[in-house]
Amino acid sequence: MKRINTNIYPKEGHFFKDSDGTTHRGDTWPGVIARVIKYRQRAGYPPGNPAVEVIEQACSRNPILCNDSEGNHQLALKKSSLKSRVLNWMGLARKHKAEGRIEYVDGQTAAARAQICATCQFNTALQDGCASCRQALDALRTEVLGRRALDKRLNACLILDEDLPTAAHLERETVENGELPANCWRKRTI
Repeated sequence: MKRINTNIYPKEGHFFKDSDGTTHRGDTWPGVIARVIKYRQRAGYPPGNPAVEVIEQACSRNPILCNDSEGNHQLALKKSSLKSRVLNWMGLARKHKAEGRIEYVDGQTAAARAQICATCQFNTALQDGCASCRQALDALRTEVLGRRALDKRLNACLILDEDLPTAAHLERETVENGELPANCWRKRTI
């Protein structure tokens, strides 16, 4: 399914040419869709799916306005907000440590987990962001892990929204998630 970037104003304006030749114009794409709906109701035409029709026509007329709502666009959105989700996860880990609810695994187990994560396709670097975000993440890691060694190859898990250098050291339950690779140490296999 195509999606229109509403931040781009089309040079020819917002419009849709209906099957009977009527041109519907509006100030926005939702405005055009609303006009098409009202027009078809008044004219007694079948309603169709104006939202999809308007978007498809606009995208075929001017492809630069559009992108796929699935695939690359969604992945880019997920990556862009990964930093926020990881910082939230780290804040929760800090809270759990303060409450005495965190258990650590031994160094050998953490190293084995790190080896798996280091080669995983979902080991995703956080967007560069500001220095204060990086400092906050480093401070949270130190607060949660103390002096435990961090594997520099690890970043964040794009699927679980966790900080991998930290998660590798924590006693964690397995999860049922079909997106995780078969060899993931967090994936429930039974």
